[in-house]
Amino acid sequence: LLQLAPCGHMGRFCVWSQAAVEKLDVIYGDDGKRIPTATMANADLARIINSDEVQSVLNPAKEAPSKHAPKRNPLRSVSALEALDPYAAEARRSAARRDEAAKKSKDKRAEARKVNHQKFKKQGDDFYAQISKQGEVCENGFVIE
Repeated sequence: LLQLAPCGHMGRFCVWSQAAVEKLDVIYGDDGKRIPTATMANADLARIINSDEVQSVLNPAKEAPSKHAPKRNPLRSVSALEALDPYAAEARRSAARRDEAAKKSKDKRAEARKVNHQKFKKQGDDFYAQISKQGEVCENGFVIE
């Protein structure tokens, strides 16, 4: 079948069974019944649409509406904020620099606190070791060597 009409390039190709041919007389054999005919006299639709007669009465093609970019949120987009208020973006950058400086200062203070804590912890551990020794507690009074 595909060799007889591959991809339909020979036009519409219909294979009739014997039962279908015999049924034709039952369907269209009586008087008064209309035999179906082709709806279009010319089936070349592309040629009809592109003909001068049809194109001359058609409305001209409409232009596509212009698209615009969606509005950017200035609270999330620094460039949009800068377009609205040039100083606000600079204020935001200076606040970021100030926060970075504060973080470095806080880290430096925390490191100093840690060193100081380690010094006093060692002093406290030595005191506890001295107190915890076996023997007379008040042998030399309360003098701890």
